[in-house]
Amino acid sequence: MKNLILLASLFLVFSLKAQKADKLRVGEKIPFSRIVVLNQDQKPTNIDLPNGKNTTDRFVLVYFFSSEKSIKELIAFNNDVERILNKYQNNSCKGASDIEYVTICIEKDFIKWQTLLTEANYNKSKFTGKKTNYLAENGLKDKAVSAFKVSEMPSLFLVNPKGRLYLETDSFEVLEKTFQNICKVNAAYSTADISGKLLIGEKSKSPLTQHNVYLVKGNADTITKTSTDGYGDFVFKQVDTTQNLSIRIEQNAKTKGGPKVFLAKQNGEIVSEFKKNSSGNFEYKLLSVDVEKLSELEEDDDITMKYKKFNSTNKKDLTVTENIYYELAKYNLVTESEIVLDKVLLILKANPNVKLEVISHTDAQGDDAGNLKLSENRSNAVIGYLVNKGVNQSRLKGIGKGELEIRNRCANGVSCSDKEQEYNRRTEFKFIKN
Repeated sequence: MKNLILLASLFLVFSLKAQKADKLRVGEKIPFSRIVVLNQDQKPTNIDLPNGKNTTDRFVLVYFFSSEKSIKELIAFNNDVERILNKYQNNSCKGASDIEYVTICIEKDFIKWQTLLTEANYNKSKFTGKKTNYLAENGLKDKAVSAFKVSEMPSLFLVNPKGRLYLETDSFEVLEKTFQNICKVNAAYSTADISGKLLIGEKSKSPLTQHNVYLVKGNADTITKTSTDGYGDFVFKQVDTTQNLSIRIEQNAKTKGGPKVFLAKQNGEIVSEFKKNSSGNFEYKLLSVDVEKLSELEEDDDITMKYKKFNSTNKKDLTVTENIYYELAKYNLVTESEIVLDKVLLILKANPNVKLEVISHTDAQGDDAGNLKLSENRSNAVIGYLVNKGVNQSRLKGIGKGELEIRNRCANGVSCSDKEQEYNRRTEFKFIKN
């Protein structure tokens, strides 16, 4: 009898372990097409998942997290996820043209969760398709959590348009490769928003404003038409990028007489000069690389991946441009900057013979001398951070260039858009092999 009780007990233990280890498998239908969680007003809220009944390209990425990770880790993870989603949302392919991002915190203490959202800046999303942050107040026993059989955090669950689990991972790198594969499979239906800027005059490069712009197919048929705004910016929505495309601009009094006209990205980076076609119209044939630039689908490797590629070559130096954030008009580093610098730190520690130059630039707004001093202080702040983390000072050099190397037309006194000004505010990391 005792042996039977012992066997029954062991069977129960193993059964419980097996249940606990059970996971939602890729391809498996999510048990519910609607989950209920708490919103920030502490009210139950429905989250609808794809159910496969409607024809749609809607993917939903559900991110479960808790306070077990540090604030810096949570910010870094979310930043990488949002960077990937911004890259593919509405600009990748028909196979994943609509992506929703839902974040759910597993936490029983409502106030603690609210504090966590504020400290991690989760309320300030950089991804337009992000839903309000939600709470699973019953922890691992919550129905929303059990629907996905969450066992570890952070966890990302990607639900496909058919309502089935497409991916479960804790790696943003795996997430990006997954979206790359989705787009590769659906490449024949690739769509993107194509945006740009028109500038006129070889020296001045002034915005060509309120000017008609045409998107033309290879056979000269006009697909769509728009006009530039006060900064010379324009956008064509949801373009089939598999076609042979050209951008043509209207001929009128502004362009008459031969002033040079340039196609640029909205940040002011010049793409090409327009040439006149056989009909005398300004026209530019878009190459695939141009489509990538103007649809913001350029290769978006982070500093770690760029260094890995560089390290496998015989090149002696690599310069990587990053946006390092500081307090406004100051040189105090904020947490998001430290996340980037921690990646730089890992590179330096793994490659002890490599030296680093940190070069900071400002835009042209404000006093020239003040901007120069500010950029020097910002570079030195980065150097100080790396030294405090154990990097030998002799391997590091801080350089401030202020507004000496403006990358677009936005010199002193020139009215520019926020995107154009931001293009000049940057920090360059120059890695030098010995």
